[in-house]
Amino acid sequence: MKGLLRKLLLVVVAVALMAAIIPGWRYYKYFESHVSTDDAYVDGTVSLVSSRIPGSVASIYTEENWRVKGGDLLLMLDSRDYQVRVDQAQAQLERARQSIDQLFAQLDAAESGLKLAGSQLIQARLDYARAQQLSAEGVVSRQFYDQATTALRVASADRSLAEHQVQQARAALGGINDDHARYDRPIVEQAEAALAAARLDLSYTAIRAPLTGIVTRKNVHPGNRVQPGEPLLAIVPVDRLYITANFKETQLTDVRVGQPAEIVADIYPGHVYRARVDSISVGTGAAFALLPPENATGNWVKVVQRVPVKVVLNEPAPPDLPLRIGLSAEVTIDIGDKSGPLLSSTLQHLYEERPGGPDKAAEKLPPNNGMPSSMLPGQPALQQ
Repeated sequence: MKGLLRKLLLVVVAVALMAAIIPGWRYYKYFESHVSTDDAYVDGTVSLVSSRIPGSVASIYTEENWRVKGGDLLLMLDSRDYQVRVDQAQAQLERARQSIDQLFAQLDAAESGLKLAGSQLIQARLDYARAQQLSAEGVVSRQFYDQATTALRVASADRSLAEHQVQQARAALGGINDDHARYDRPIVEQAEAALAAARLDLSYTAIRAPLTGIVTRKNVHPGNRVQPGEPLLAIVPVDRLYITANFKETQLTDVRVGQPAEIVADIYPGHVYRARVDSISVGTGAAFALLPPENATGNWVKVVQRVPVKVVLNEPAPPDLPLRIGLSAEVTIDIGDKSGPLLSSTLQHLYEERPGGPDKAAEKLPPNNGMPSSMLPGQPALQQ
């Protein structure tokens, strides 16, 4: 009886070992072709929204954790001061144009004076010639001849003065007398530039969302006095988040750009996000720290370094499983295909290889890495 039990036990153990060989082999092959780390976090760009001009906040059109689209109106500054500046610049422009009209009128008057002086000079020359002939014949007195000579000299001087006045009027217009370029003058261009600058400042009173995302870190309220560059709120583009996985340097031997990856966020342990390796950092995390280690001084202890690896999602996260910046995750990379580059970025290649350059490439980016949407009108102001 004992021998039978022993044989039966041996059979069971043998069957169990045979059954464990296949899963064990598969696990070994998986372990050989994959690297993973739990030192990974959701990352992304945070757009800080600030004002380009000083002013007082008049209205706010968004709140904390609101979703906004690129171009949506976020808040308005009091525009009355800047509207007054626009009106002043517009008046200065009209005054500059009036000055040009006045200069053209002066030029017309100078040219008319030149014609008059020319006619008077012709007449003075005729009178001088007649007086000279009559004086030679002894018909007129010497005084008459002297008066004709003086009149000729005065007419010649008047003609020279009229020519200088015409030159002066033309110089005041910059030497350009074409009527089709009537207001193409420095004084008008300066006034137009001032008006454009005033209108630009007026447009800055409407602060819009630079991209699509979620509003966070809002610290502005109606009536606040804001200064240029002061952070008012931040926008996180949740559709363009990625994962920064800090792999050990010993794990990166066979990691290449473009390799497939799987992401499991701690907040959703049962869901796997499909992704790919976008790029590998050119340095370790310690190398770019605020105070990098100085291994050449003091006692040295070798520490395995970690290198940040950027992993992007193949498609946006499901609406019911959204990712948030800072969430912990576990990243696993399939290193079976080792044909990809080491120092490169898939997004950069996408930009460079698309026909038409970066402008056309932006239209082809996947949604999680897309560009801001088109300008859209803002929502009604909140009742504060």
